[in-house]
Amino acid sequence: MKKVLALGLLLATASASAAGLTGTDTAFLAKAVRGNNFEIEAAKLALKMSRSEFNRTYARQMIADHTMLGAQVKTAVMNAAPGMQLPTTVTYKQWDMLQALKASGRGFDNLYRRQMISSHRETYNLFNAYSHSQNANRGLQQVIVAAKPKVHMHWNHAFNLAQ
Repeated sequence: MKKVLALGLLLATASASAAGLTGTDTAFLAKAVRGNNFEIEAAKLALKMSRSEFNRTYARQMIADHTMLGAQVKTAVMNAAPGMQLPTTVTYKQWDMLQALKASGRGFDNLYRRQMISSHRETYNLFNAYSHSQNANRGLQQVIVAAKPKVHMHWNHAFNLAQ
């Protein structure tokens, strides 16, 4: 009886661990969620400050797509680790980038274009590395694998933004 109980406890612990988040997941989330927050905030600025309708259309798409991705990531995280709080802010570097956008005046579109190219390149590379990780939570990893083509599309479209 003790052996059966011990085996049951061992299996329950193993399955809970397999469903949870690893250090790989939490390190990824710290970067990815803040990157997502940054791209939404930059897009909000573009809606107000861009002189290009193409850029404003891109910004609306960024807000829609990144809001949806954020919700999907949150669902995957809550399934794996209920109660985990995701970042609601950006990094100091991203905050500085947002401040630069706010202060850019007539140079907004050029700076926004450069930032979106750079940010989406970083995001795509981050997603690509995570999608191949052996230590990733499978549910979260599936969300990221499914999002990679859209992130790549955003990156490509950023090259066409008005300057």
